[in-house]
Amino acid sequence: MDDIASMPIREIAVFLPGSDRPRIASTVEDIMGILMANEWWKKPNDTGWQHALATCFRALQGEQDASKARVAFVNVARDAGFKVLPDDERKSRSRATAAKTQKSGEWRSHVR
Repeated sequence: MDDIASMPIREIAVFLPGSDRPRIASTVEDIMGILMANEWWKKPNDTGWQHALATCFRALQGEQDASKARVAFVNVARDAGFKVLPDDERKSRSRATAAKTQKSGEWRSHVR
């Protein structure tokens, strides 16, 4: 098995409560550290959090791709209300582009 630290992911930053700086993750090990952080709001029987952590363990054991651990982490972070960059930034840009396209389409329909 590869060293844990060598399980790279596409880098992400998550803003946890009580911190003015984001936590940066570039490996599966980093994701696990963030999930286990005291600042992370864990509720008893939080199945999303448990799934993300289990997905990280499976990735480290070579049973799943590291990108699946990243996706599970991003999903649970969003569910917890945390901002995740660059994913949320891209999502915002996509919504803004869609809204612009819709508005320009509406404008054109009124001109005809």
